[in-house]
Amino acid sequence: MVPRTKIDVKEEKKANTLFFVLFYLTFILFDTYRFGIRPILNPDSEPVIFSSLTMMITYIVIYIVTAALFPLSIYLSKKQKPFVVKYLFFFVFLAGALTTEMVEYFGTNNVYASGSPVELVFVLFSPIFVDRMYYFVIVIGLVCKYALMGIFTFSPEVAFPIMLLLLFSVVTFIILNRFISYLKAVEKSYEHSSHNEKLAFIGRIATGVTHEIKNPLTSLKGFVQLQEDEQKYNQKHSKIMLQELDRLTIIVNDLMILGKPQAINLKSIDLYECVRYVVDLFQQEAENKQITIYTHFEEQGQVLGDAGRIKQVLLNILKNAIEAMPSGGEVRIKLVKDQEWTTVQIIDRGIGIPEKDIPNLEKAFYSTKENGTGLGLMVSYKIIEEHRGKIRIDSEVGVGTTFSLCFPTPN
Repeated sequence: MVPRTKIDVKEEKKANTLFFVLFYLTFILFDTYRFGIRPILNPDSEPVIFSSLTMMITYIVIYIVTAALFPLSIYLSKKQKPFVVKYLFFFVFLAGALTTEMVEYFGTNNVYASGSPVELVFVLFSPIFVDRMYYFVIVIGLVCKYALMGIFTFSPEVAFPIMLLLLFSVVTFIILNRFISYLKAVEKSYEHSSHNEKLAFIGRIATGVTHEIKNPLTSLKGFVQLQEDEQKYNQKHSKIMLQELDRLTIIVNDLMILGKPQAINLKSIDLYECVRYVVDLFQQEAENKQITIYTHFEEQGQVLGDAGRIKQVLLNILKNAIEAMPSGGEVRIKLVKDQEWTTVQIIDRGIGIPEKDIPNLEKAFYSTKENGTGLGLMVSYKIIEEHRGKIRIDSEVGVGTTFSLCFPTPN
């Protein structure tokens, strides 16, 4: 069985709402005319409902059951079972129509001449449910109803309403097929568009991964070549190479997190140690670009978190700060702490970010840099969110930017 999607359920509920209005409106107006208006227009005719006690009781029961269908249908819709409502209405109506007509014609020689415009509502408006099975159930059910009444009353006159019913059914079937054909065309177009979007997404992911991994790989290559040129072991170079390998591991882990989120293990960590690690990693690059990095922690920055992931956030933001100052400058990293939040601020004196772009920075692949991928900040926002924290950005074009990483202060 094909599972029902949320869209299917929502559309079925809309179709049910339209059907309720048409069904009850036609049902009430027709019976009002039969039992109220027609006797006034033709005083010699007696309303069928008052012809006998049995008939009166039958109609009362049918009216009660028909009225009860509405709250029952609402209940089924709330239980995410709106697809059975249309069948429920039809079978209850069919059973009621057969019962009243058999009671009306039982023991009489009257020529069968019955039928209800409600039947046309079922036939003509079946396409709104875009369901061939429902359509065939309606047509076969109504044809069988007229055939049974023809046998019951020995009336060949039922042939005419059956032919009329089949004629309307052919028109309805054509409309239904057009609906289904149109929906299939839309679905096919959507699938094609979705496929192209997936290919584009994969391409952007590949570009982003390449961009994120390129820097540490370039750094590793440079230090390996330097080691070969010097022909001796350099402990400082080896330490930086290990740090770059750690950085690669963090990047790969975070890319895996985007594809398959996992629970993080929060434990007490020192933010200052995370900052020192990242500063050491970028110190040489900053010096080469004539950028000075200052750190200012007046008190301990103990928070609950994952040190590896927080380092990745600091790496992303410090890297952006350095790239925002192509002509050199300074970056200040400081700690601000209160009872609610422990905040690390990374302040640069770079080109700044336009105010209209700030709300979009957490979106995937959104970047204000010409060659940026938007992956770094997307990952950073996700990591801080996992730590139940928040990122605040204050920036002014030509003046600089302050990234504030806010973590809940431990009790």
